[in-house]
Amino acid sequence: MSGVLRAIELRDFAIADAVEVSLRPGLNVLSGETGAGKSLVVDALALATGGRADAGVVREGADSALVQLHFEHEGRVVTAARRIVPEGRNVARLDGEVVTVAELQGALDALVGIFGQHAYRTLLDGQQQRLTLDRLMSPAGDAALGEYREAHLALGEAERALRRLETEADERRRRLELLQHDHAELEEAALRAGESDDLDARLATLRQVDRIRDGVARALDALEGREASAVATLAEAQRAVDLVARHAPPLATLARELREALDGAQAVTTELEAYLDDLEADPAALDRDEARRALLDRLFRKHGGGEAATLAEGTRIVTEMRSLEREDAERVDLEVERERLARARDDAGATLSRARASAAASLAPAVTETLHELALPHATFSVALEPTQAPGPHGLERIEFRFRANPGESEAALSAVASGGELSRVMLALHAVAGSDRPVLVFDEIDAGVGGRTGRALGSLLHRIARDRQVLVVTHLAQIAAFADHHLLVDKVYADGRTHARVRSVVGEARVGELARMLAGDDGPTARRHAEELLALPR
Repeated sequence: MSGVLRAIELRDFAIADAVEVSLRPGLNVLSGETGAGKSLVVDALALATGGRADAGVVREGADSALVQLHFEHEGRVVTAARRIVPEGRNVARLDGEVVTVAELQGALDALVGIFGQHAYRTLLDGQQQRLTLDRLMSPAGDAALGEYREAHLALGEAERALRRLETEADERRRRLELLQHDHAELEEAALRAGESDDLDARLATLRQVDRIRDGVARALDALEGREASAVATLAEAQRAVDLVARHAPPLATLARELREALDGAQAVTTELEAYLDDLEADPAALDRDEARRALLDRLFRKHGGGEAATLAEGTRIVTEMRSLEREDAERVDLEVERERLARARDDAGATLSRARASAAASLAPAVTETLHELALPHATFSVALEPTQAPGPHGLERIEFRFRANPGESEAALSAVASGGELSRVMLALHAVAGSDRPVLVFDEIDAGVGGRTGRALGSLLHRIARDRQVLVVTHLAQIAAFADHHLLVDKVYADGRTHARVRSVVGEARVGELARMLAGDDGPTARRHAEELLALPR
């Protein structure tokens, strides 16, 4: 048993001012006279496990009501509490930490199942029927269910990704074509860094070649083309100073500077002559460079306004093209993965369907036999596995429990043909055969409309369920209470002008007396003898 409810504490809850209900493993029975407050404990449990709070549960004159549960779960003690304040904020706690009611309910839902008069109808829920059947599957079926769910979830994600890619495919294709055009245009242009400045320099020369030639020619004429040219004048001045420099040492420096100036003028003259020899009007080069300049200006306007921006845009275009091309490759990969996941899901689904069919084949006759024990001698129970039109998140079929109460009737969906009393017995039969995913089960009004021999069968079944689950039952039938491993009596006492609820364990003669009261309304000799006979019967 993976969890046991050890105690329920009530403080100022309805007529319970200070009550502690101690519970044990196995079958715990709560009995008491009508109106004694038996269902008070179940109501408190429902509240403590996340049920709706009603300020009316606060005991008159008290500031608040408290319900606290003590579990032993996985080797440690777990506490859960609800405090109800009529004019304030209600508080939920887990192990002393404040939590939301939803968090409290989520934590305890796996531990405690409470079945009241209307809770049996949860059995009509298709999901609950599927979970009940799946508890009986083989380990191979459990593994197939896990594999199926994993593949189904992954397949859904792959299909959503494919739909997104397919929806965007046309836009992506148009975008890629545009990028490819721009990339080809830039590749053909073969723009290089610094080219724009170099081109502007060449164009400046080619556009003014005549003017440049005239200027250079005039400069050459001034330097050495005339009788009084600059070179000749500098040479004459240098010779004159040089002749007298030996007589006036300070003039030696000036003579040296004149020689340097003469050398520089002669060098410039040589370079100007060479430049002029090479300088030619080249209309073809001018046209070619003008066309290149126009191309670059168009690219610059299109891609950001300048050489650096255009080069950067070329890099960005390549990056985006590769990204779009990867998405096309991703689509192909996703299509392959979709097919693989679909096969994996179908294979796991087929194994799961076989495991469910096998579980259904064992569940149906066992439940039917148990129903016969519960005074439904002609009832039949079966499990229908209806293939779904498309694979669902939990398998390839819909599970439906079917029932027939009387001979001559057609078997139909449990939800369509079973009465409340029949539903409660089907639920108990399912718990007995298929077990439960919760370690603590609470049954209230399970014995409604039941008596005598059926009550005894019901008690025997509850005792069977309690072999591997802790069961708490509120009952008015001695035939059920006689099977208890732990019998609790709920009654009222009057003190100081107030009514107080009590819950106490009854054993030995006290238990015989309570069973006698349940049988006959008093604990007379005949009723006590009958009670002792009930306790002596084999379980």
